[in-house]
Amino acid sequence: MDNSQEINYSIIIKNNPDKPTLQLLNTYWVFENGIFPNKPKQLSTENKLRIHDIYVVVKEYSYVELQYKCRTCDMILEQEVYSQSNFLQILKDEPICELCEIREELKIEEEINKLREQKEQEEKKKNELYSKLNAAVEHFEETQFNKEEARFMLHFIREGIKKISFLNHGENYEVFYKFNLLGLIHLQENIVEKYLIVSYSHKLEDLLMNWLNKETLENITQDTSSWSRLSFLLENNRSYRNSNTPRFSGTISFKEDIIIKKHTKCLYGVWDRSHDDAWFTLTPTSDIIVANNKPIHKEPKHIRDILNRFLDNPENRDF
Repeated sequence: MDNSQEINYSIIIKNNPDKPTLQLLNTYWVFENGIFPNKPKQLSTENKLRIHDIYVVVKEYSYVELQYKCRTCDMILEQEVYSQSNFLQILKDEPICELCEIREELKIEEEINKLREQKEQEEKKKNELYSKLNAAVEHFEETQFNKEEARFMLHFIREGIKKISFLNHGENYEVFYKFNLLGLIHLQENIVEKYLIVSYSHKLEDLLMNWLNKETLENITQDTSSWSRLSFLLENNRSYRNSNTPRFSGTISFKEDIIIKKHTKCLYGVWDRSHDDAWFTLTPTSDIIVANNKPIHKEPKHIRDILNRFLDNPENRDF
């Protein structure tokens, strides 16, 4: 309550109280320096009454016509009050006239509308930003960054980081800047406090994962030689004893990686060589003829003849 506020009030006596009651009422309603010095508890003691009786007497025989200014426009307002607490509460609430109350409600509504519009604009900008980021992901060209940069950004996204310090990520700023130029992320810089706010599409993680997986697969394919025939000498096992011992044994190493994809049908053959050695050849049937992979003697005669002619032809031998 503002004690400097200009207040006028009149004590209204009603129902013709006797002199002791009138004296009690005048004492009760004394208001000085913004307070009521004579509290109900004090008056009850002095007059040998219960506090409840004090309230009853005050309400039955008196009230106050309180005049005060509207806190906004200084218009004089009037109100009847029936207790000290009611009197003080009105002043504490800093009363306002009806017209100013309407104005304040309109002002509040205007502020709410302004905040709502501001929020809608921010949401619109946010949606436009993420639409742009999503579009950048969808129209991504694969030659725009290398594996190290992709791995770094994938790790960054998986960590769920949005705000980074120049001090902690200064050495990686070029990566952020490149992804920003590509439109895959958006950077908001705070030069004074030296940090970046990074925004990115939820699709970027999948893009980077797929790109890295594809790169790995392509590297494996590029590093692996294609093959059309595999052949080598089978050395005679000089420790051969019986059918439980392999007739041929030895070790072999290949100069290049060789991948035989699953379900690849191959023709194999073994030729006797000198010193009881043998020559083994494995050839994809796709290079010869489409046929089931099974022993030649189980093939139909016309296929068996073709395969035998192929194996018997000296030009098809590499030994």
